[in-house]
Amino acid sequence: MKKTIEMVLATALAASPLFAEAPKFSVAGEVEFEANAQNVSGTWYHDYSSTFNLLFAIQFTDKWSAEAAISADGDGTAPGFAYDGAFVQYLLSEKVAFKVGDFTYAEGAFRYYNYDDPADYAIGMVERGIRGFEVNAYGLVVGLGLGTDADDCSEEGCTTYDAHIAYDLALGEHTIRPFFNYKSYQTESHNSLRAGVTANLVFGSFGSAQLAYGLKSDYLTEDEPKMTHAFAVEPELNFGKVSLKATAFYAIIDDESATDLEVPEYMFFYVEPSFGITDKFALGIQGEYHTMALDSDASLAQIWAGPKAYYTATENLGFDAYVRACIPLGDDYEGDNKDVSVGAGASVAMSF
Repeated sequence: MKKTIEMVLATALAASPLFAEAPKFSVAGEVEFEANAQNVSGTWYHDYSSTFNLLFAIQFTDKWSAEAAISADGDGTAPGFAYDGAFVQYLLSEKVAFKVGDFTYAEGAFRYYNYDDPADYAIGMVERGIRGFEVNAYGLVVGLGLGTDADDCSEEGCTTYDAHIAYDLALGEHTIRPFFNYKSYQTESHNSLRAGVTANLVFGSFGSAQLAYGLKSDYLTEDEPKMTHAFAVEPELNFGKVSLKATAFYAIIDDESATDLEVPEYMFFYVEPSFGITDKFALGIQGEYHTMALDSDASLAQIWAGPKAYYTATENLGFDAYVRACIPLGDDYEGDNKDVSVGAGASVAMSF
């Protein structure tokens, strides 16, 4: 009898993993591709860009989970895929989580369509990556680790240490997010500071607005470290079938020749009223003023103006196309560069 009981228990223990709940696996992604053309002195020049992001999520238990990501993003029609990192998370409670792995931080991303990729542009801070440890607790995010960006590494290895702190303060429907990011290059003078705040304000069905400020400085231990201050206001308003998007951006730069500003111009303005023709089709009229330079003494300003059409096939699939005139205003243009040029393009975006 004793042997029989022992055999049953052993069989049950061996078989129990087969009946345990398997990890839950999911995949999410987004794809965007576009083509643009510019007519300069009678010749059309065209270029392409493509993006394919994939996120893999695994839920092992109620407490343990993990994520991993890969992406292809760049100019041309066939950018190569790259590993974007992975992390493991332990959920201590509904509002407290611990993570270890790879993390990417970006702050104050633009709503403006031409600068909306935080890998390249930001009011606060473009993407910075670390491999390390992160704590999320009641809206506070603290990340500490080793820098993994291209400028963190050389043939000998990577040398930077990074700290990122941010806090999401919810005030009703509004959210205010201050942040602080410090990067040490382990040299006497080369270290980097990014700090600022982004406020997302919601006004019910009337619309929303993003207000952002970013402070940027490198080589902090110099006697007089250079500071860059960036400001942006980006409202989006709804009036039934009519909507309005706008961006006003301005930066105060200490030294244009060595600026750390993550935007290629010190000032620009953008406004776009659009009209809903049907539930799926809308037509916008874009008007933009660009300084086209970091030096406020340069005279390279341009006006961009033209229509843009939007077609939303489903919630996860959309198309847009535009035509615009680029009108040089600055006195520094010479020869054919003084002529008005015409640009056009189209893009497709989908998510799943």
